[in-house]
Amino acid sequence: MNKLVKIYSFVAIIFLVSCSDKDMSEDVNTGPIHLGPYYNEFLACDAGPNYSKETITEMLSAWQELQVAEGLGWAGVYAPVGENHRFSNGWWELEWDTKESSDNAFNNPSPEFVSWAEEYSEVMTCDIEGRFPWTFYLPRDPNSFGEVMGDDGYFASEFLACDFNEGKSNSDLRATVVAFNEYLDENDSQSPYFFGVYYPEYENSENDFLWGNWHSTFETMKAGNADWEENGKAVQAKFDEISTCMSPDYYDSWELYNNPNS
Repeated sequence: MNKLVKIYSFVAIIFLVSCSDKDMSEDVNTGPIHLGPYYNEFLACDAGPNYSKETITEMLSAWQELQVAEGLGWAGVYAPVGENHRFSNGWWELEWDTKESSDNAFNNPSPEFVSWAEEYSEVMTCDIEGRFPWTFYLPRDPNSFGEVMGDDGYFASEFLACDFNEGKSNSDLRATVVAFNEYLDENDSQSPYFFGVYYPEYENSENDFLWGNWHSTFETMKAGNADWEENGKAVQAKFDEISTCMSPDYYDSWELYNNPNS
């Protein structure tokens, strides 16, 4: 992933994700897949000379008025939080139902989208040709513990880049997710939270998978992590056995669009 120039803390990342209702059956031998697979793409974006809190807000509001491309179901923005970040800036992520939907959208952009991109080219531009594709899964219902996104669309995000330990693979991770889901089911104090797993679909990926944790706020994230440190030691040991993860990256996040029926 390419690094971006630093963007103000309000919106330093553009991250579009779609959550449509593609149900997959559960394989008891390898672990659950509640929703997926999806075709996700990360785009590197640069702030332009006219970037400000006001202009990026206007830009995103104008995007919300555009007709959404077929196959895209959810959109949001993420801004890096904290000093020890893998990337000082951010990404625009698109999650599609298929690669074909993505190719069609980028190869045949609507006149309205082209006009929008040109109008705000001095606010932010993104590397459309250099997209990084991932296969994305949601291993449980994202509303298991209530709605994560607030009335204003805000939520808090945590991402961990991970590598499999020698001899371990995707099937080992899926099996471990079963134990993690059991931990979550037994945790009566769990506040709004869901998680997802990304597998890279591009050459020269630095990591084997990306794990995402999404909470309603950083306060509830802190409480959930404290509970995990106290009560999740056995399951953490299972994760440690199969993989090694880098320090997490944190993001302020906002939902812009949601169409679960796409």
